[in-house]
Amino acid sequence: MRNRPSAARLVCLPLAFGLVIPSAARVQETHQHSPDEHAAMQMDADTPADAAPVLPAVNDLVRVEWWADARAIELIIGPVRLDAGSGHLRPPVQLVELPLAGWLHGFEWEMRDQDGDHLPDRLLHHVNVIDPDNRELFSSIPRRIMAAGRETKSERLPGLLGYPIAPGTRVLISAMFAGLPDESFDEAYLHIELPVTPADDHGLLRPRNIYPFYLDVMGPVGEKEFPLPPGTHGRSWEGRPAIGGRLLGIGGHLHNYGDWIRLEDVTAGKVLWEGVPELDDAGVVSGIPTGKLWWRGGVRIRPDHVYRISVQYTNPLTVPAPDGAMGALGGVILADRAEWPEFDRGDADYVEDLRNTLEKPNEAHEHGGM
Repeated sequence: MRNRPSAARLVCLPLAFGLVIPSAARVQETHQHSPDEHAAMQMDADTPADAAPVLPAVNDLVRVEWWADARAIELIIGPVRLDAGSGHLRPPVQLVELPLAGWLHGFEWEMRDQDGDHLPDRLLHHVNVIDPDNRELFSSIPRRIMAAGRETKSERLPGLLGYPIAPGTRVLISAMFAGLPDESFDEAYLHIELPVTPADDHGLLRPRNIYPFYLDVMGPVGEKEFPLPPGTHGRSWEGRPAIGGRLLGIGGHLHNYGDWIRLEDVTAGKVLWEGVPELDDAGVVSGIPTGKLWWRGGVRIRPDHVYRISVQYTNPLTVPAPDGAMGALGGVILADRAEWPEFDRGDADYVEDLRNTLEKPNEAHEHGGM
């Protein structure tokens, strides 16, 4: 990710609470959406008040900027103060609206100070960007659009594949930061860049719609971290996708001492993908290679098959690992049909997951919740 030059054409109009959107004079929306698509982006007016927690108001901890020349949306989260030895910090979850119609093609993130200079990547533990108005592929929880941690610096899809967005698409941003043991930062910012093909500028070929999905060894709701005592241990979860399609890309998230993370088609008895962590010179997890499956046409998944996510850890210590263990993966699917499965905002899993997402940041220095 590069710093934006002062000459870059940032065309935006400020709104209350720090949200910015493109000037209508510069971005003319020509992509039309059906009434059903618009309805899918709004909370049901007749949803019972106690069915789900109220989403937060747009506020000033996040700025949304549209860089027309670079064809990118930038989310800027901060400032956050990270004192030396402070452990983990979870600011309140933020709700923002994306400013235009088009397709997202991936992400790139960087930690910076107030002057735009690079800060250590270790200051970010993880960040989730969540669509509260659409469901996940394997469960009824809100859809995870993007998830990244220290080991996932960036991901980019080919220009012919993209996640469709519309003006006013709402996203929740849930982030966890990590203080360093011997250095403080008065103002730290997380910059997330989302490359975009605008709907009115896609050239001769319109991108194919792809949709992200998320799986966790602890299941779709509840705690995501589990204790890791000495020795070799594993966790797994099984489920069925709501619709079929072709899995085009996949990546994972592990903590230290992770051996591997795996996705299997249980019905067919076949391993679809396995990720083994890369380690730095100190033996710390620095990355997990991404499976770019689109190069071979993707891998088919079927709604009548059962799939399993599993993870294995080997803790060489004589005490439990201080950071515990996690196992999550995210991927993108080219769906067999255009209509994404409907979801019920009163569904117990939807309500519990959304409540966990909104309330977890209030638990100071809590670890986990990827």
